[in-house]
Formats: sequence, structure tokens, C-alpha cells
Amino acid sequence: MGELLRQYGPPVLAWLLFLSRRRREDGPRRSVRWVLLGFAVSLTVLTPAVYSAGAAVGAPDLARLVGHAAMLVVVWAGLEFMAQMNGSPRGPRWHAWWIAGWFAVMCVLFALAPDLLPQSPWILEYCVVYLVAQGPGLVRIAGLCLRYAGMAGDAALRWGLRMIAAGAVGSGLYLVHKVLRTAISRIDFAYPLSHAAVTGKVLPTASTVLVLLGAAIPAAVGWLRRYRLFRQLGPLWTALYRADPGIALDPPTLPDVLVLGRLRPRLYRRVIEIRDGLLALQPHRKPGVAADAREQAEVAGFEGEQLEAVVEAVAVASALRSRAEGDAPGTPEAPVAGGGNLDSDTAFLSRVSLAYRRYEAAPRCAGVRAGRSR
Repeated sequence: MGELLRQYGPPVLAWLLFLSRRRREDGPRRSVRWVLLGFAVSLTVLTPAVYSAGAAVGAPDLARLVGHAAMLVVVWAGLEFMAQMNGSPRGPRWHAWWIAGWFAVMCVLFALAPDLLPQSPWILEYCVVYLVAQGPGLVRIAGLCLRYAGMAGDAALRWGLRMIAAGAVGSGLYLVHKVLRTAISRIDFAYPLSHAAVTGKVLPTASTVLVLLGAAIPAAVGWLRRYRLFRQLGPLWTALYRADPGIALDPPTLPDVLVLGRLRPRLYRRVIEIRDGLLALQPHRKPGVAADAREQAEVAGFEGEQLEAVVEAVAVASALRSRAEGDAPGTPEAPVAGGGNLDSDTAFLSRVSLAYRRYEAAPRCAGVRAGRSR
């Protein structure tokens, strides 16, 4: 069971991660998609089932060449991703030519070799060329990942980059191991780890899983963060939508809890629609409501960003009641508070939405104090 999990677990994981990505993505995310596709193809063709299928059609070793080609794509796409993360439109052009050139040499050596046994002619040369083709890219990827991890403010991204760096180092060590293991069949020297399970099985599997998880964890954490924010904005958006359905580009078709896909544009649209709703609500804000709410909130112990969110929630609730009761619009107040960019504004509005939900759910006499509950 353990051996089956080692052989088929990583390719299944790679395919799941690849299929979870959207097809239309920008440069860095497109490069990640290429990385995942390369891993998925390489790991799949190197499984015993595919090897057996190749043997049945008379090409038992072709899967090895295809798998190695896919791994070269992984390294190329990894460098493309690191370059794009640094602001460049693409990675170093020389590296693409480097990989393509050495792969051509690998194809020639593969054709010359009678089989893939370590002692066979041209196999040592093939392993050396494969190491040379990947080595510089793996070293650069590991170095850049560690450098960017030190600068990353997001914990998930920081750990993801460190895992990718560890996986790249492990992959390089495994390639060195393969060269040494092949070399002892033609050169007389001692290599005690030639048949050790830790270098032949554990190291490549662990390296692959580290890279896959390093790529998946930041994406998963980002998705969870967007999902949480989207749901947190729900009460405020729903109240504004009921007051003015025209703020929504499309009417809601699913409960927020079931909205799982395309969260990035949906979250952006929800923030814009909330801002449109708040703008339309401005004439119904009553003078003095915000000041009274601030005074009560300060007495209740609110401060900082939470204080501003509670004050805004009370002002919005008052304006919505005024509009629903048919009060005549007044003179619009100054624009409501918010963040300086999309991320900070989204965070602010999510706090307002949570405070609004608590304020509306609490007895009216409890007033502002309701926003303090967790």
C-alpha cells in the first residue's frame, strides 16, 4: 500500500492541482499552471502502469524520455514564474535555449543507448546531460525562493517558497545521486548510498511533494481568505441590494456559502457594488448619527479600525431605515471612510459588514455595544 501511494499519490496530486487552476490566468499564474502540468505529465508517464503499456507496444523506455522532457518544462516554467514575480515579463532567454539544447543532446544519447540499464553505453552520459540541463535552473530557483521568502509578508507565501526551495535542492541532489549510481557501474569507486531507499525513493518523492505543496498552499490560503471575505461582506451587501437592487450587475443566484468559484472577480465586484450602494445612500444619512455612534462606541471601549467600522455600520443602518421609511433625502455628507487601496478597503468593509450584522441582530437598546461581541 505504501509503495502504491508513493508511485501514484504525487501524480494524482499534480493533476488535481493542475485541473483546479483556471485556464485564463495572467503571466505568473500561467507559469504555475505549466509547472503543474509538467509535474503531472512527468509523474504519470513514469508510473508502472504507463511503463507496462509502453512495453506492450514495444517502446518500454520512451516514457523515461517523455518524463524527463516534462521535468525540463517544470524547471523552465519555474524560472519564468520567478522572473515574473520580480516584475520581468519573462525569464532569461538563455535558459530556454540551454534546456532545449541539452534536451536535443539527451534525445541523441537516448537513441544511441541500447537500453536504460546503468552499465549500458551512453547511459552515464545521458544522466550527466540531464543533470547539466536542470542543475543551473534548480540552483537559481532555490536561491530566488529563499530570497523572496525573506521579503514576503504573507506567512503562507513565505512557507510555500521555502518548501519549493527545499524541493528544488532535493531534486538536484537526486540527480547527482543518479549520476553517481550510474557511474559506479563503469568507474571503480565506492558509493554507499547507491541502493539506499532514502536516496532512491524517499528523496525524489519528498522533493516532488514539497514543490507541489509549496505551490498549492499559498493558493489554497488565498482562496480561503477570499471566500471568508466574500461571506463577511454578505450582510452589508444584502442590505444595500435590498434597498437598491440596481447596484448589482447580476442578481444573486446562490447563497454565499455555495459560491466557490471565480472568487477573485466576485469579491472585487462585491466591493464595488457596496461602494455604489453606500454612495446612493449618502443623502439619507442623518446629521449627528455618526457623532452619537462614535461617542457611544468609545464609551463601549472600541478604538482604532474597529471603532470606525462600528460608527459606519450604525450610520448605514440609520440611513437604510430612513430610506425605507420614505424620508426626504437631505444634503449628502462627506464620503464614508475606507481603505486606501482595494485590499484595505475590502478589509474595512468586511469589518463594517460584521458590525452591521451584530448591530441589526441585537436589541435596539443594546445599540453600539452589540458590535463588540465576537
